[in-house]
Amino acid sequence: MKKKLVLIVASVLALASCGKNSKSYKDLKVQYDSIALVNEQYEEDLRETDSLVATVLTNFQEISAVKGMINVNPMSGDFKKTDKDRIRDNMQLLADKLQASSDALKKLEEKAASTGKENNRLRQTIVALSKQLNEQKKLVVELTEELERKNVAIGSLDAVINNLYTDKNALKEATAKQAEAIAAQDRELNTVRFCIGTAKDLKDMNLLKNGKVVTSDANMNYFTTTDKRELNAIPTMAKRAKLLTLHPADAYEFVRGDDKMVTLNIKDPEAFWSNSRILIIQVD
Repeated sequence: MKKKLVLIVASVLALASCGKNSKSYKDLKVQYDSIALVNEQYEEDLRETDSLVATVLTNFQEISAVKGMINVNPMSGDFKKTDKDRIRDNMQLLADKLQASSDALKKLEEKAASTGKENNRLRQTIVALSKQLNEQKKLVVELTEELERKNVAIGSLDAVINNLYTDKNALKEATAKQAEAIAAQDRELNTVRFCIGTAKDLKDMNLLKNGKVVTSDANMNYFTTTDKRELNAIPTMAKRAKLLTLHPADAYEFVRGDDKMVTLNIKDPEAFWSNSRILIIQVD
């Protein structure tokens, strides 16, 4: 986005010297204004996302600090009124921080949903924060139960604690769905396909036409589907083989075995599949 904006700025400046009333200048100026607005909105969205994440992390730190100040085992063995009042205040503060964190995470989830599959890193951050929030809520619920067993009534927080139970279950389900979505996206991003065949085989599969590779009308049933992270070698079962799809030459090598058959060794999976997630090997 920034590179495109810089290029357009340079073009606008160049055309300005030729006359600001020219149609080319006006058209490019409109394009510049439009991209500048999109860029500004993008930067604002990034700032808001960072702010929400920072809010959740700060709340986690404050929750840990407040929990450390709540003593469930007084020296005298009994809770004084001042102790109970202080505990109630701290428990209310914990509830407020947990609610603020939940609200911030909901906004982050809305942002992630609006970006579709583009922002995988944000989705992973949400899953991690949701898991941590779930753990924080569980600890607060356990702390409340322990205080109630010791006759420290938190009556004013009953509704909040009930909400914590409800939120904890809802958050657990939401976290599981987020994790499942990320796992599915991860599988999709790392899915590759390959097939091996003679020139005749590849023509019959509509993969080779007039000496050129064509995959638009290809039947994917002919391909083997796998995870590129788990694919290091492909035996060709042939004495001669070559790649018809484009892959960096330094990312792979053909190795001939004792039986004279060649095997494709993938030395750098990331680089090898960088140009195409489809591999076609022609054998003789």
